Amino acid sequence: MGIVSTGRFHGVERSEIGLTYLPVPDFLAFSLPETHIALITNEGSLLTTKVQEALEKQGNKVVILNLPQLNKATTGNVIDLVETTDEAIATALATIEQQYGKVGTFIHLHPHLEFQNGQFAQHFQQDKTIVKTVFLLAKHLQKPLNELGQNQRANFLTVSRLDGQLGLGKRGNVSVVGGGLTGLVKSLNLEWSPVFCRAVDIQPELAVEEIAGQVIAELHDADLNHIEVGYSQQGRQTISAIPVDTQENQEIRTTVTPDSVFLVSGGARGVTASCVVEMAQSFACKFILLGRSDDAFEVPAFAKMESDESTLKRLIMEDMKARGEKPNLATVKSIFNNIIAKKEIEDTLTQIREAGGQAIYLKGDVTRLATLKPGLAKATATLGRITGIIHGAGRLADKYIQDKTETDFENVLSVKLDGLLILLQCVDIHHLDHLILFSSVAGFYGNVGQTDYAIANEILSKAAHLFKTNHPNTQVSAINWGAWDGGMVSPELKKKFEEAGVSLVNSQGGTAMMVNELNVAYANQPQVIIGGTLPMAISHISDQLQTFHVHRKLDPDQNPFLMHHVIQGNAVLPVVNAVGWMAQSCERLYPDFRIYKVEDTRLFKGVVFDGQQPTDFTLELKEIEKGKTSIVFEATVLSQGGKLPTYHYKAKITLVHRQEKMARPTFEHQLSGTYTASEGSVLYQDGSLFHGKYFQGIESILDWNREGIVLSCRAPEVPLSEQGQFPIGTVNTFFSDIQYQGMVIWVQKYHDGAKSLPLQTKSATIYEAVPFGKELFVKVNIVEDTEFKMMANCTVYDEDGKVYMYTEGATVTVSKDLKW
Repeated sequence: MGIVSTGRFHGVERSEIGLTYLPVPDFLAFSLPETHIALITNEGSLLTTKVQEALEKQGNKVVILNLPQLNKATTGNVIDLVETTDEAIATALATIEQQYGKVGTFIHLHPHLEFQNGQFAQHFQQDKTIVKTVFLLAKHLQKPLNELGQNQRANFLTVSRLDGQLGLGKRGNVSVVGGGLTGLVKSLNLEWSPVFCRAVDIQPELAVEEIAGQVIAELHDADLNHIEVGYSQQGRQTISAIPVDTQENQEIRTTVTPDSVFLVSGGARGVTASCVVEMAQSFACKFILLGRSDDAFEVPAFAKMESDESTLKRLIMEDMKARGEKPNLATVKSIFNNIIAKKEIEDTLTQIREAGGQAIYLKGDVTRLATLKPGLAKATATLGRITGIIHGAGRLADKYIQDKTETDFENVLSVKLDGLLILLQCVDIHHLDHLILFSSVAGFYGNVGQTDYAIANEILSKAAHLFKTNHPNTQVSAINWGAWDGGMVSPELKKKFEEAGVSLVNSQGGTAMMVNELNVAYANQPQVIIGGTLPMAISHISDQLQTFHVHRKLDPDQNPFLMHHVIQGNAVLPVVNAVGWMAQSCERLYPDFRIYKVEDTRLFKGVVFDGQQPTDFTLELKEIEKGKTSIVFEATVLSQGGKLPTYHYKAKITLVHRQEKMARPTFEHQLSGTYTASEGSVLYQDGSLFHGKYFQGIESILDWNREGIVLSCRAPEVPLSEQGQFPIGTVNTFFSDIQYQGMVIWVQKYHDGAKSLPLQTKSATIYEAVPFGKELFVKVNIVEDTEFKMMANCTVYDEDGKVYMYTEGATVTVSKDLKW
């Protein structure tokens, strides 16, 4: 065990990977036109039949596509896919359209494949072929799905059964190649804004009826924010990146020593080479660098001191003419590339030696073991046994999915996946200290034009978790790198990233982070993100104003926070949570928009959980205005209980695009000087307020008079699982309730102990989301006070006067008969 110091990270961020709770999805009602069908791939078991039956129960016409090498369905509308070639898939889809109709919903059911006796590559080729088939199906479904999605719901779903936890469930015998489907779906979600895209991973041990039911639930989910979802006995979850504060210039403990020997693919040039040089400077260790470039190439004398591209190409042409050869572009480019490659290889080797390390370069194809074995035998005889692998090789073929080819898919995946298998065959995997896989945020977030690259990198990340499960003594890390400033990022792409607010990984910070990742403190973190995110999805804005009907089964057992809002022995849904339900449901339909204003909020009949309450609610979201920068909804919550529906809540919701810069006021913090500050916690103890700890946010009362009240508040942290079906978003409903509490205690003081409940609100404007745990101030300014109601304007602001939310015309009842 050694100790080294990390360098400066220069603003490069590190995020850890974890699973985040998701509530049961709301059900968005929709149906396909009679001209369209639901197409499902047959994974060879009873599950296909159960999903077929569930879809047909919803009124869908269903067609089953049998894949080669899997058990075939024989009943219903069935089409056999004879081959998994681009041409055969196009033919099969044309036949389906001709016989049954256009595809409006596509669901791929992926088989659950387990390997035996540690043979993790046992199903590799079959699994990869199925993933390629889905990739090519997506290519040919691009047109019909996007056409349908212009004005109504069109769907693309994949269903895997790794572990129900998106590959993080620590299973040691599951083929993870199907885990790459999440990369495909996340990239399609960016390319196909009119189409609902979702990748679902479900625990294989669950009953097929339950799995089929969850597939339907995900198909009808009204929340477009989550692209990948896991479902298991632990509940419904998604995978999240959690930013962590990483200290730079710190000493770290590591098992890398000067005797460590790393086998490095793609390690002599580019980003991987930069990381290797930094490692040599920190550890003075040894490297076997693999690459496709020919190190035997001799750099011509005229090129030794020249690096400018145009000058070099001119000199190459002059040299060819001098030797009596006729210059052509292909030859000039080839010679130029050889010159640059040889220079970069020599420069990398020199830097490693100067840093105190040792390195040998081997020319070979990382996807072909035979090209590596002879050179590796000599290299290990010189440097010693290989103790670590760094798989940095990669290849791009950036195109939209409809322009991709089978060759693109094979070329991009072979370097990452076949390359990994070959590298593992070059070492003793039972005595491997380090396995470092260069993955990418293109897999974690998806990326436009990189469906194949995203698939490959997601498989690498899943493979890291699998390898760590089976080899706990190996330090494994799939580094999901953000885009580097340089590397594969062209100047044009860099400009687009900057416009989208995406930060690039700089070379100094990125390489220092690479060294830091070898910290033994991270030994049990097989996947990490280093760098920023990628551009988020663009919401599709249809030409027509739409009305959405979103159904929710409201279950108090799924909403533990309700037990912190109990009146007269019964849990009561706070009005602010009902408003949040309406507003944030609008936001979830358009992920790159945010809630800006909530107007004309009205309470008709609250929801009291007394055993007599309705359980099935419908949220009607009616678009009344829509444009590229703002969308206005009329939202209504109602339930069915008799001949006529019961109306519960109503509001007008305005969303604005997240890139819109809305004018934000400031507020001057002023106190009257006539009131001595008092402790807020007393209010929850003496019966003034009935709220449980999740709503106990008043820390102190700073001012209190006939004109209003000033509070110092801090919303207590509420775990996501406790928020249940009402998770916060742009609107922190738990904090919103706190400002109404200020109105309640004001009424008590000036109306002889009368109690209050929210009645209606004219408008609430949200300038910034209120986080949990942050001290903020609330100024309640009384504008109307009668025997039966009180109205106020409320401003939420911080110590710098920055306004987070302004509420106008907040009205509460005044009742001396109401008892908590």
